[in-house]
Amino acid sequence: MEHLTVAGHPEPVPASEVAAALLRRRLDEVRESRGQEAAQKLETMIGERLGTLLDGGAPSIDVATMRSVVEYIELPSEDEPPPTGLGKVFADLKDRAAQRGYGNRIG
Repeated sequence: MEHLTVAGHPEPVPASEVAAALLRRRLDEVRESRGQEAAQKLETMIGERLGTLLDGGAPSIDVATMRSVVEYIELPSEDEPPPTGLGKVFADLKDRAAQRGYGNRIG
């Protein structure tokens, strides 16, 4: 079990070694394709989500949980303004559905 320090969550996150490797790989991919700023933004979003899961009672982050978080959180493209109003509600619902394994069935 590793304890990760992730932006977006103030305390170390207990995670399996494979889950930690998934996170590092995803952040490296984003860093290479979109730059350091985008990787930092993604890390913050992931940290917030992991914190929510831990606060909800998860004792640690396993591989399946980490995979669902790192693969389904999407960064908005740089030329696209962040959603507001109903667009934000729809985006949030789409994210939650993806985290529960419904993938691209919505939208």
